[in-house]
Amino acid sequence: MKKIIFSMIFMLMPLAAAFAQDVTGRWKLEDGSAIVEVYMNGDVYNGKIVWLQNPTEADGTPAVDSNNPDKALRSRKLIGLNMLSGLKKNGGEYSGGKIYDPGNGKTYNCSMKVDGDVLKVRGSLDKKGLVGRTMDWFRVK
Repeated sequence: MKKIIFSMIFMLMPLAAAFAQDVTGRWKLEDGSAIVEVYMNGDVYNGKIVWLQNPTEADGTPAVDSNNPDKALRSRKLIGLNMLSGLKKNGGEYSGGKIYDPGNGKTYNCSMKVDGDVLKVRGSLDKKGLVGRTMDWFRVK
């Protein structure tokens, strides 16, 4: 009987690991300034801002995308803004997407990898990810 139970647990371990590595869900940025919800849309993964540490401007109005290079988009609210787009699962990594930084109004190439409850998000100038930086985002439970 113990062998059967042990065998069942051993067989289910890969399923548990695969579930734990799921990128969907809510992730808090390493500086604590925002929470991004990563979700699947068709066969790609996107992410939108769902919470901000400072959700309003000094005058009390909702925080907006004031650094966007497109003047027509500067009035859009940050909460609800899609900042991750077009990521595809490729083995244990999510790549081929873009990440928008509302802090400076720039868009970068993006790849991500889940490491337990940490999402390693890499924004880069080049598609191979050689010139950029990696941020740790933490799963919100």
